[in-house]
Amino acid sequence: MKERQHIYYFDYLRIIAAICVIFMHTAAGPLRGEVDLDWQFMNIITSFAFTAVPLFFMMSGYLLISSEKTADISVLMKKRLPRLVLPLCGWTVVAILWSMFLARDFSPVSLYNRILTSFHSPASAHLWYMYTLIAVYLISPVISGGIRALDKKGKIFVAILAFLPTFKLIAMLLLPTAVDQFLNFDFITKLEFFSGYLCPFIIGYALGSLEKKISNWILVPSAVVVWVIIIIGTYVRTVETGQYNQAYQHQAAGFEVLLASILFLIFKQNFNKQSWFTKRIPLVPLSLPIYLMHNILLSMMFSVGFSNSNIIKILFMTFLNLVICFFVMKTVATIKPLCFIATGMPYKEACNTCNWVYTYRWIKEALSKRKQ
Repeated sequence: MKERQHIYYFDYLRIIAAICVIFMHTAAGPLRGEVDLDWQFMNIITSFAFTAVPLFFMMSGYLLISSEKTADISVLMKKRLPRLVLPLCGWTVVAILWSMFLARDFSPVSLYNRILTSFHSPASAHLWYMYTLIAVYLISPVISGGIRALDKKGKIFVAILAFLPTFKLIAMLLLPTAVDQFLNFDFITKLEFFSGYLCPFIIGYALGSLEKKISNWILVPSAVVVWVIIIIGTYVRTVETGQYNQAYQHQAAGFEVLLASILFLIFKQNFNKQSWFTKRIPLVPLSLPIYLMHNILLSMMFSVGFSNSNIIKILFMTFLNLVICFFVMKTVATIKPLCFIATGMPYKEACNTCNWVYTYRWIKEALSKRKQ
């Protein structure tokens, strides 16, 4: 079986998406407050940041559907699922213990009830992503086998189906409410499997497999226009309803998925090369554990007095959160018994890609070359 070449533009997309997710959660509270100048800046950045989740699903979709290994159930059960399920279990325990600490409730009954609840509801809000991703992974052999067996016309048809919920939501947002009844087709609603996130998953494969190049003169202005529409639409809806309205910032369909699709193509066509930064600062292999840790750390930061009352403080907290998560996860990945359950990576893989052993080897190699 031919080994797939590394997809470098995914590295940049993962880093951007990880930062965006941290910013979104840091700004979530203030965005539900007064619409002032700080709110406007938060809205501008958040309108871009909401591409993070569809981008994560798009990248997973391309990697899974295009891989011949996806059809092998043993690979799914022995290798892929454990990399998601065990970290989810580990971070669920951390989230539960932290919530018990906040509530000053350390009773065994409370622990039991919280663990039981976590089977059907995430212990921390951001962990919903793992529940959905695991479900998509479980069905990935069926999706991959079905799509890969289709001819070119069949694959185009599936891609159109995957985009239909996005086109539907865009039309419903832009056109008068009176025409919604003519656009809200039930069969399109029923295509929104897994809360709609199966569509970006399939879109990722379609975009990653697209051979035709689209001019940057089309893609970049299109991205800016879509971004501006999301910004203005969110502002107008929020002012009209009197509360933060995220209709334009929907992560599973609509303008955010369209913007994520355009960004996907821009990076695919322009940034598919390795950089010194991604090789020496291993944010990419640590992006999943950073995601798993960041929201719990954010709660800890708030508990000790950090403030997100304005855009400057939010940007500072986002940066600090990213740095702390990076160094903590890099350190945890160096501790063999904790590595897999915290990061989803085997210890040997972490030593070759991201932990302190990896950094030590790199420094040692660099010093050796200098002496020569």
